[in-house]
Amino acid sequence: MSDTLTITQRAAAGDLVSFLHRARRVLDGSARLIASDGFLQCYVGILFPRGLLDKTPTVLGLRVVEAAPGETVDTTVPIESLTHRIEQALQHDGDVVVSVPTPSPSLQWTAVTPPRDGWKRRLSVTSSLLSEVAKNGITAISDGLPENAGEPVVQRIRAEVWGQPVPHKKAIPWGAGFAADALGFLGQRNLAVHTNGLWVRLSAHHGYVLVKGHETPEGLGDPED
Repeated sequence: MSDTLTITQRAAAGDLVSFLHRARRVLDGSARLIASDGFLQCYVGILFPRGLLDKTPTVLGLRVVEAAPGETVDTTVPIESLTHRIEQALQHDGDVVVSVPTPSPSLQWTAVTPPRDGWKRRLSVTSSLLSEVAKNGITAISDGLPENAGEPVVQRIRAEVWGQPVPHKKAIPWGAGFAADALGFLGQRNLAVHTNGLWVRLSAHHGYVLVKGHETPEGLGDPED
């Protein structure tokens, strides 16, 4: 595995820093880095279930940038360290050569890497609908939390709110709208929707939101060939 990553476009490196800053405001955890075939995939966690009975959907953000051919990386690193190292690399001219941070293994990432191939296109979803459920969800959580609520209560309310389906899009939970809004992906009219097994992918100009549900996606129209 390579010790460094070379991001070939400086603007893309700057956008990746913005993406990581946004992700860190939601969940200051780790990022999954997968580099191969001249591309770097950077996954961040937005929502994760905690335990077998937790109905919180798994919701990830993804940003893909061009990287130097031949570099191969598959690791999980702290978001804070990764952001700092990209910012340091941007201080130098030319390609953005980033030293890969020390890995931070996480059990949450072991079973949530989405598939690369085999996605089927479905009916798109509007940014306005995703924005609406994101705002409604934040309000519902704020209004539903009792004073001095413990962590189990907070997690239960978050699971109930972010796990409920978007109207007319049963397979897309409110949490996907929250992620798309938090990561700055709602600057266009519609987001393309694809599915693969239990996974749903929302595609924007600046990145992706990926959701792993608890059952086969429904309510998104028939797959396109």
